[in-house]
Amino acid sequence: MDITVAAPAAAAAGHNTSALPDRILAYVLFAYFAFAVVAAIASIFSRRWRRLAGRAVAIPLGAFVALYLVGRGIAEFFLVNYSDPASYHNAWGGPSLPGVFAVHSGPGAAIVIAATICLYRRHRNHHHAAVCPA
Repeated sequence: MDITVAAPAAAAAGHNTSALPDRILAYVLFAYFAFAVVAAIASIFSRRWRRLAGRAVAIPLGAFVALYLVGRGIAEFFLVNYSDPASYHNAWGGPSLPGVFAVHSGPGAAIVIAATICLYRRHRNHHHAAVCPA
């Protein structure tokens, strides 16, 4: 069954399928913003936190956004109804299927490529420095 058919059918039947994920997301966002406030207050009083607060707040946010985009890119291949062009006709990047995949999976692919390049360079630089300390 397609997700576009299953979700309205579950909503019409009175099943509340999104209450728990919404609550979990709310708790995670509340904890993140509480951490950001604590980091901001700590940066007022500590020189060390003044240097680290930006990274401590930005890295988890960037990781969350990156994981979401990569997950969304992977999920798009399973959520699209290939046999029904009307299902993705009005989606971002539509009416063509390659356009839909470029818009929904492109950012995730770019993140995976950039992360691979960064990890390769980091591994190469650390390995090179250990073998050849110049």
